Amino acid sequence: MSTSKILIVEDDPVFRRVLSFTVAKAGLTVETAIHGEQGFERLMRGGIDFLVTDLQMPICSGIELLDRLEQVQGYNRPSTILCTAKGLEIDCDVLIDQYNLSAIMHKPFSPRKLSEVILQTMRDEQRNATAEQSTGNDSSTVSTPIVALTTQSATSNPPMAGSEGNA
Repeated sequence: MSTSKILIVEDDPVFRRVLSFTVAKAGLTVETAIHGEQGFERLMRGGIDFLVTDLQMPICSGIELLDRLEQVQGYNRPSTILCTAKGLEIDCDVLIDQYNLSAIMHKPFSPRKLSEVILQTMRDEQRNATAEQSTGNDSSTVSTPIVALTTQSATSNPPMAGSEGNA
């Protein structure tokens, strides 16, 4: 997994740097983009294994980015985490289903938690791929576990945790 390349699309320069540093510290290669348009251009060049995008950004939002990627015929979008400060204003279940998201993380969240979710999702995908190969199942029948992360207290269940610190 150490050769996996993560694209972080985030308009806030401080948060982008903190996320990038923390994810790189977890042993992953990180590239960044400052808005969805720049993220789209980078994704079209290929080689990105995981996408982390903010929801609300200038020029091209995270949702606009995902919509544009859906329009590219034959493009297989990498696993995606959507980050948002608008957790109470959006229907997370609808977005997770509509865009097949690996997770929605509600700001503020711990950058370390983001690294953990990325690594866990990648392990789950690898396990699913191995199971597919051994059983001969089509990859379209195996789904990636979906996690919704909120800003609940640190004592909540791990699948719902995500606010271990401010970023």
